[in-house]
Amino acid sequence: MGGGGGRGRGGSRTQRRHFRQNRENVWKRPKSDPSSENTNENNGENRGWEPFATQNPAFDEYYKEQGIVSPEEWDAFIEVLRKPLPAAFRINSSSQFCSDIRRQLEDDFMISLQSEVSEGGEPQPIRPLPWYPENLAWHSNFSRMQLRKNQTLERFHEFLKLENEIGNITRQEAVSMVPPLFLDVRPDHFVLDMCAAPGSKTFQLLEIIHRSMKPGSLPDGLVVANDLDVQRCNLLIHQTKRMCTANLIVTNHEAQHFPGCRAKSTASEIGAEMEPPISQLVFDRVLCDVPCSGDGTLRKAPDIWRKWHAGLGNGVHPLQIQIAMRGLSLLKVGGRMVYSTCSMNPVENEAVVAEILRRGGGSVELIDVSSELPQLVRRPGLKKWKIRDKGRWLASHKNVSKYRKSVIVPSMFPSGRSFTEQMDANGSMEVGEKHENGGNVEDALQSTDDPATVANEQEEEVSDFPLERCMRIVPHDQNGGAFFIAVFHKHSALPGEFKFLQRVEVL
Repeated sequence: MGGGGGRGRGGSRTQRRHFRQNRENVWKRPKSDPSSENTNENNGENRGWEPFATQNPAFDEYYKEQGIVSPEEWDAFIEVLRKPLPAAFRINSSSQFCSDIRRQLEDDFMISLQSEVSEGGEPQPIRPLPWYPENLAWHSNFSRMQLRKNQTLERFHEFLKLENEIGNITRQEAVSMVPPLFLDVRPDHFVLDMCAAPGSKTFQLLEIIHRSMKPGSLPDGLVVANDLDVQRCNLLIHQTKRMCTANLIVTNHEAQHFPGCRAKSTASEIGAEMEPPISQLVFDRVLCDVPCSGDGTLRKAPDIWRKWHAGLGNGVHPLQIQIAMRGLSLLKVGGRMVYSTCSMNPVENEAVVAEILRRGGGSVELIDVSSELPQLVRRPGLKKWKIRDKGRWLASHKNVSKYRKSVIVPSMFPSGRSFTEQMDANGSMEVGEKHENGGNVEDALQSTDDPATVANEQEEEVSDFPLERCMRIVPHDQNGGAFFIAVFHKHSALPGEFKFLQRVEVL
């Protein structure tokens, strides 16, 4: 999950603390962890090592109500979510040893590991991911812990470690490989990765721009990888330096406040005899993998089970919108942006996408990419959802108490409409819809000739945007993690976009 955002000074510190947390695939807590030191009520003895709890009633209630999966699928969904995440890795497509490594996997390890298929697992010990091009990404039937602990898997584990250190492969969660594939990156593109750490997606983007180049030559493209936290930037550099590329810039900024950059036009663009002007740098592609609650990573970070509550998604929603809108403002007209999270929560996903489209007006389109990567099992985005706040389900912003309106904002709801309380002529309180221009209209019950329709709208709002074009990947479809992805195309400048975002000569 990306970690390049914050909210002002205090928000930045909060985000830094949150995203410094280790997300290793660790399924047991050390004895030094106070939460693991459960005491036996009968004899007072310390139980020592305890596995993570893999259930949370609040989680179950929330996602059953949201309809992320059908009631018939719920048991299968939860069963897979409680199992450790299988290891996955990707071959560096720009490596000179790419074909040799792929051949070794196909002709050696696929056969030699057959006897080590984990109990109750898939028939193949390792297999290429069917949706990733050219057999360059692989799914292992073993968790990372099994690879470390099982002596018979030692040769395979040592192979993975060595090739990862050299930079020939990258160990990466399978669903995390998906967003860069929908960016449609070419070698001459300028790409911004807004929340880049730990860097596996950045490495993937670098692979793409380098792949078609001859040995010793450099592509015209560039990847700018940004992250909020300095320590995570160091991790990002450590991850990407294996690429040995000059086409990477690492920056350390809050993603929602990423600064404008200046670039000189080449002489060929303006004529050899003229002095190249300095212009605002805008990007051909933007990857916006925003900070999120991270409940799509439960299989590799089971400590999230006990920490999870609905307020996590509500709290990060405004920041996600800010980062996405900043990404769109830095995107060229005609460019493509991918918004993604490792969360299943519609408040962090569909609600953010709807608000992006709302603010973008007709300048931004949500692209239908259902025909791309046809073997990737994905589900369409939701058109309706509810908000959970302080133990209450809220179907509309109208239902939010005046004391919570600063926290539960209109953009969280499917319609995006805001409401305000006001006194009528008789001194009674009524609720009126608040337009974007700040003016209040009559009570929503009086805004239509059909009261039954309004009553239904109060019970369940439905978004007007084509949110089914988004994609949600859930764990039990492909034995992986969960992810959400939306792809945007920028047709024209955003409403109110500053003129300096266009190519202008500096006087």
